[in-house]
Amino acid sequence: MDYEDDDLDGVLFRFWIRAASYPGGWPLRLSQVFSDHKPSDGGNMQPNHYRAALMTLAKEKGVNLPQRSKQ
Repeated sequence: MDYEDDDLDGVLFRFWIRAASYPGGWPLRLSQVFSDHKPSDGGNMQPNHYRAALMTLAKEKGVNLPQRSKQ
């Protein structure tokens, strides 16, 4: 998975906003998945942690993610 893919980042950002919304989203589940993907060393969340968490939730919720962009 290419974590520098702008198409994927755009979809994940929109998904993040939708997931955080109430009603219709899953704010508690979103919080849980972020907690599950936080750095094990106690450091700050980095973009790769957020992406991994959002991709986990997107797959759980059946969201179709874009394929890697062609360069």
